[in-house]
Amino acid sequence: MAARVLIVDSISANRILLKVKLASAFAQVEQAASAGEALDLLQTETTPDLLVLGGDLVDMTAIELCALVKEQPNLANLPVLLVHTDGHHADLLDALRVGADDAFDMSVSTDALLARIRSIVRGRNTFEELRLRERAGHIPGLAEPLTGFDSPASVLLAVRNETEGARWQAQLSKMAPFALRSQVEGDIMRNVGQFAAPDAIVISLAVAAPEEALRLLAEIRARAATRQAAVLVVLDECNDTARINALDLGANDVIAEGFNAEEAVLRLDKMIARKRLTDRLRQKVEDGLTASVTDPLTGLFNRRYAMPHLDNMAQRANGQTAPQGDFAVMLADLDHFKDVNDKYGHAAGDIVLAEIARRMRANLKSADLIARMGGEEFLVVVQTDNRESAAKVAQRLCDVVRAKPIYLRGRDIQIAVTVSIGVAMGSDMLEAKKAKFSDSEDSLACALIDQADQALYGAKADGRDKVLLSITAA
Repeated sequence: MAARVLIVDSISANRILLKVKLASAFAQVEQAASAGEALDLLQTETTPDLLVLGGDLVDMTAIELCALVKEQPNLANLPVLLVHTDGHHADLLDALRVGADDAFDMSVSTDALLARIRSIVRGRNTFEELRLRERAGHIPGLAEPLTGFDSPASVLLAVRNETEGARWQAQLSKMAPFALRSQVEGDIMRNVGQFAAPDAIVISLAVAAPEEALRLLAEIRARAATRQAAVLVVLDECNDTARINALDLGANDVIAEGFNAEEAVLRLDKMIARKRLTDRLRQKVEDGLTASVTDPLTGLFNRRYAMPHLDNMAQRANGQTAPQGDFAVMLADLDHFKDVNDKYGHAAGDIVLAEIARRMRANLKSADLIARMGGEEFLVVVQTDNRESAAKVAQRLCDVVRAKPIYLRGRDIQIAVTVSIGVAMGSDMLEAKKAKFSDSEDSLACALIDQADQALYGAKADGRDKVLLSITAA
């Protein structure tokens, strides 16, 4: 759990006590004796992973400092833990209201404190890892605060019996606009892989018999469908062992002394907002990864995706001990496309490229690959039984491109376009590889492309608007 923590307390003995509790689990523990000093440290480039606030500050209260930190956009996602309360439930609620992740009194055991911090730091690390990927991909960032929902959050109450579920649901419905439903834990266990994941799951855990609740928690975290759901565990009585087990199995938060609707709402609000923010960030990263392998003009895959895909396909075919069918690699190039750009302009050329890409994609199977390799050249990879079938697919693409001129509505003109296609068969190249490419697995995709390219040049030389199989395939 290597992380950086900043401890803030005006009494040196309190800081030392907290540092002793935390030092063995953190790579670096810093200290500040006042809120002002802490704020100065927080404005440096090396923001800590966790802010721990003690109860005795000379210039403001810990609650006020926490609220001030949460108001600053660059610190809004910084986890804050208060270790100062006298054990009163009202102190805990006050801390949660201003945005603290949790609050403990100074008598908390080291193991329980570290378990809660592990949970907080796990969430922090996931968020920061996604932010780093986002920045690395130059994906536009997110600035949404951790408050507010786009729509009512869905919350599943995993309870020990229907009576408990009805009571919790009635209390929560009065305090928050959650879309609530309750279900007995045993029933959820049997169907955990079949229901749509809610935003949050609240699990009831009986300290005297925690096995079923902990097993459900483990299943939720093990299943891809529910892994990202926020999980709040409610203990029926305070117990360090149960709390530690729940947190270390993946609970995001724990209510330690029985169900309290106000506390549950405060914790759920924060958990769900953070979960949704992380989901949006994860989607940004996924969209960025998709964009990195997609041609923005045509919507087809680009060369960055196509080459590894083709190489993997060739190597997989090369490793098969029995014939599994053949595949064809085609290079399609628009004929006289430079004349289109010169005569009608590049904007018209872009429309032509996009329409030709759409026509060819529509005339291929969903499992076939089509990618724009650059300029007016396209790569097509299809599974096929033999050369004749490959030639028919290529001819069909030629025909669909030629069949109808491309109409530019804004200029009321029609542009006739044809395409030439060179075809190489995977089986022929793999046979040739035994002699020529035996020492280089990476050359398979390049060799197939080169063979199809030679056939394409032949089709161009033979008058264009033609299909030509490579010399090896012929």
